[in-house]
Amino acid sequence: MLLLCFLQAYASRAVTMVIMKSKKKLIVLLIFLLTSVRCLAAESKPIVILTTFSEHTISQIVDKYHEFYPGADIRIIFRRTRSMLRLLEKDDYQNIDIVISSSPVLFHHLANNKKLHTFSPPYSVPSWLAPHILDISGKVTAFGYSGFGLISNEQYLTSHGLPIPETWEDLTNAQFFQHITMSTPSRSGTTNLMVENILQHYGWEEGWRLLMKIGGNIAFISSRSFGVSEAVSRGLIGAGPVIDSYAINSIKVFDYVGFKYLTSSILMPTYIGIAKNSQHINDAIKFVDFLRSKSGQQLLEKTSIAKFSLSQPKLAETTSFILNKQLVHSRDKLISFLFDQAITEQLHQLNTTWESIHQLESQVNLSSEALKKLVRAKQYASQVPVTAEQSISEEYLVLFNNDNAKRGRDPIMAKEIQQWKETLRNNLQQANLLTSQIHQEQE
Repeated sequence: MLLLCFLQAYASRAVTMVIMKSKKKLIVLLIFLLTSVRCLAAESKPIVILTTFSEHTISQIVDKYHEFYPGADIRIIFRRTRSMLRLLEKDDYQNIDIVISSSPVLFHHLANNKKLHTFSPPYSVPSWLAPHILDISGKVTAFGYSGFGLISNEQYLTSHGLPIPETWEDLTNAQFFQHITMSTPSRSGTTNLMVENILQHYGWEEGWRLLMKIGGNIAFISSRSFGVSEAVSRGLIGAGPVIDSYAINSIKVFDYVGFKYLTSSILMPTYIGIAKNSQHINDAIKFVDFLRSKSGQQLLEKTSIAKFSLSQPKLAETTSFILNKQLVHSRDKLISFLFDQAITEQLHQLNTTWESIHQLESQVNLSSEALKKLVRAKQYASQVPVTAEQSISEEYLVLFNNDNAKRGRDPIMAKEIQQWKETLRNNLQQANLLTSQIHQEQE
């Protein structure tokens, strides 16, 4: 009897131990399965490329990449620079793995906010391109570059008796009234660089005088930089400033489209960076390595991205102008807001004023008093309500760079812009008053 009780007790204890061991094994198994599922889920997510280039353009590069890595699952998201910045400020930006753009403002913002992976070791760039590269070593690398100039439709120009424009000053001539277009800094990162290039090369005041005169001839504002080359290629307009890649692609299709690089224009590197929170760091690095490899560099000319490779210094040898990058970053918002108020928002009024000025300039019998009034009218029509000193003042620039200003919620900035509007409107009214007086005197 005692033996039976002992055996029963032993058996019960053994069963309990087996059950406990089974539970532990089950828990370990569940943890393993959950971890595996998460890993598999991460692996099943595509590599996401966020870019300011069109999906069609980047997909051509991705297609070639698949020849080397056939199993790679890649998704492409296109956004304009401003929209991209808003997207990357959201909490779920960790879904982004790779960022490709020519916008230094974009990458400067990402680097400052510690949202970029650090390449170790950093990639090198040719010495002739290095002065044009962002000073955020290790956070981004360039894999190509572009320049910019004037695209023109030679058939359109011939039919309107117009020459091919070659300089910014050409676009201010009366004969190009309503025959040109361009995009804006707020809608296009490359246009922002073009405008900044003008302001740094000519100086703030002279640069804005040039831009306002060009604005007086603009027929319509393009909603994006690609729209300039598209409008010119379709014969809707005669000419406009664009990045060379758009012009190169148009010339391949239309033999009547021409392009001239502008003197003292800058080089625009094409950057690639990896998001710090990417779940595919190693795969993203493979993609960067591919773009900088011989096969990847050859694609830059063969595909619609149409960039110069890192082994082609020819364009770089034709320009020595280098932007002050700190100015580019600090007054990016100021220039975008000011361009929209001075040119975009009052384009019709600007056209009307400059058309009247052009008509008077063509007259040869103006009195000395009339000529003085005409000079004053041109001064009013080409002034902006921000001084050169303000354009480099940290105290003034902070109005446009604080978080509330970026979201359009800053009352102080709103008040400042309202004052701009009033000044700009009054300037054109004064210019129109003077031209009207001259017309009356000539009657």
